[in-house]
Amino acid sequence: MTKTASLETYKWEIFGQVTQVLIEDENLLINLENKIKNNYNEDLFYKTNVKGRMTHWDFFVRDEHFKKVLSYYFKCLYREGYWLSFFDKQKDRYNTTVMNAWGNCLTKEDHVIRHHHLGSDYASVLYFDDHAPLCTDAGEFKTKRGMVITIPSYLFHWVNPLNKNITRYTLAWNWSFTKEWDPANGEVLK
Repeated sequence: MTKTASLETYKWEIFGQVTQVLIEDENLLINLENKIKNNYNEDLFYKTNVKGRMTHWDFFVRDEHFKKVLSYYFKCLYREGYWLSFFDKQKDRYNTTVMNAWGNCLTKEDHVIRHHHLGSDYASVLYFDDHAPLCTDAGEFKTKRGMVITIPSYLFHWVNPLNKNITRYTLAWNWSFTKEWDPANGEVLK
């Protein structure tokens, strides 16, 4: 038999950065948590990677309270010197595009399937409690009220099934830094 094809494979390590920012505006957290509780989209229940309840994918994209979270988040990053190459000094902001932003609610035995968020630069989650850690291929991250954890979009992550009779709320969003060559097709947020 004549050999007509050959295969070579290469393995490489991928590195990334996980950031954690604590939002301490309790009124803001209460407001956002209540919006999740009161705006579920039954069409999405248990049909996505989130095996629980959730809002519509875009529910928070234009929400003024969510934009305040983004403002706190990016001001903290700037103050700490993160991602300065993406900071627009003329506009005094990071140019970012939020693709979608939604709320999640998990109860006993609910979970999130292992997945990634390719198609954006980053995925962020605002936590309203410390009921369950964020599990990732890079390790496990403890959560707490007001904590925003941001991971590179290619990092696989999940939430193990909740084994207690609790309710876990989160607000998640996918976002990217707007590049100079990007068409103006997304909303640029401060």
